[in-house]
Amino acid sequence: MVTSHPMNRFALILPAAGSGTRFGAGDKLLVPLAGRSVLQRSVALFADRDDIAQIVIPTAPDRFDAYRELLASCIVPGRLTFVPGGSERWQSVHNGLRAVHANIPFVAIHDAARPLTPRSVIDAAFQGAVATGGSVPVVLEPATLKRIGPDEKVVATVDRRGLYQAQTPQCFERARLLEAFEGLIAQNRLAGITDDAEVFERMGWPVAATPGCVTNLKITTAEDTELARAILALG
Repeated sequence: MVTSHPMNRFALILPAAGSGTRFGAGDKLLVPLAGRSVLQRSVALFADRDDIAQIVIPTAPDRFDAYRELLASCIVPGRLTFVPGGSERWQSVHNGLRAVHANIPFVAIHDAARPLTPRSVIDAAFQGAVATGGSVPVVLEPATLKRIGPDEKVVATVDRRGLYQAQTPQCFERARLLEAFEGLIAQNRLAGITDDAEVFERMGWPVAATPGCVTNLKITTAEDTELARAILALG
């Protein structure tokens, strides 16, 4: 059990409205990993923390009952809120953010399909948000990157110096993130946003980079589930 000052309480938003087209048939959040579903494992990363005051899951309304039943043994009654998801991630996050209780000062947004996040990554992200107002876990980009043209031929090799892969949980001051969303919506400036830190970035606000982890993978394809099972088997 993690203890924290009450002024550092967080709401967790788990966007779960995606269609999962790259995964194939079925709901990837229900795929079993060593006896528990992907969604159960993602929620369990946060459910026993006493700095988590509310868990909000934006998803399709026809999934509410199934997910609520699945998570009944994981979450203290009254802490779980479902809201309709959107066709784009930012819409789901915005819907979830509007459902967060106004007395909770911080939010953590975590991919519902990222079930293996180490506690140290979560702790560092939370601390970064409390210190700076916004944080994103990152890992150094290890690969050589190629830009491919329309003819599927290599156009250039991308300089990877200073490039990092963004992970979750991405954490923010609740009121400032809501202000940023509302401002960008009013200005019609949310097109092309692919993660939550970019909302802060487009407002010109600082986001702290905190340590990520190579095992903090997101389940995107069926092959990712086999990798996740292998990581779990290693203990």
